[in-house]
Amino acid sequence: MGIKSLVVVALAAGVVLTATGCDPSDTPKPLPTTAPAGQTTPATAQPTQPGQDTQPGGNSPGTTDAPAPTTGAPAGDPATPAPGGPEKCKTSQLILDKGYGGQIGGTWFLKFINKSSTPCVLEGFPGVSQTNGPQGDPVGEPADRDKGPQAPQVTPVTLTANGGAAKFEFISYPKQVNACDALRTNTLRVYPPDNTESLTLPWDNLICPSPQRMLLVRAITPA
Repeated sequence: MGIKSLVVVALAAGVVLTATGCDPSDTPKPLPTTAPAGQTTPATAQPTQPGQDTQPGGNSPGTTDAPAPTTGAPAGDPATPAPGGPEKCKTSQLILDKGYGGQIGGTWFLKFINKSSTPCVLEGFPGVSQTNGPQGDPVGEPADRDKGPQAPQVTPVTLTANGGAAKFEFISYPKQVNACDALRTNTLRVYPPDNTESLTLPWDNLICPSPQRMLLVRAITPA
């Protein structure tokens, strides 16, 4: 080979060495897809709410979720019928029936009858007093509520439309009139629960004046 050819070959080799001899740091490398062994990526800390489970997938024993925020609305009345159910009975929907029992001056089971075309609910104790005439003031003390363990417990009673009924027990203790200056009345006034309008029945009976008490009423039950 001639001298000129050797020079050309040497120059070409130098170009190749220059092109392949770059600094490795100048060449971009792909980013690793996983952390090196023994190294973990720190997670963002989340605050734990009082009562909140720190284990994923549900509550731990003895804990409950944090309560949802309230909207400021007042709590519902426990005695209010459930939404979508029958409403509480109004006095204007009802008839007061004398029911059945002993002679006046004993134990009676009186009834409320729904005369309206829609069902309604009664719950609790009627208000009962003796008067003279439908518009007369109460004479003596009104009936006490019997909440004893043997008495019926308060529970909602639904009166079906057009004749559904519920009953309640009304008791007077006539022997007490022998120990007082008894007053005669001719009317029994009854307020259905949660109403300010009353119903009346003719009721010829004696009653002791205040503060002596001789009347008792029990909670409404199904008829």
